Amino acid sequence: MSPRHHFADYQKRDPKGYQTFSDSLWNGFVSITKVIGLGKFFSFTTDFSRPNELDGEAVGRALGEIYNAKEEKEDYEGN
Repeated sequence: MSPRHHFADYQKRDPKGYQTFSDSLWNGFVSITKVIGLGKFFSFTTDFSRPNELDGEAVGRALGEIYNAKEEKEDYEGN
């Protein structure tokens, strides 16, 4: 069974337990990224909590720029 199916089954069998597990995993991620100094690269209070204020086109453009920069870097490095 793939991990995706395992967690999907777990969520169906025990929604409350799965939510506890998921919250714990997320809180661990947040704690670790802050402790090792990666917190500045993540926004833990995202605009996704305010969907009416989110500009999908701006997000798409920003993601496209990141993707293109990565492709250019890989082409330059020969990867």
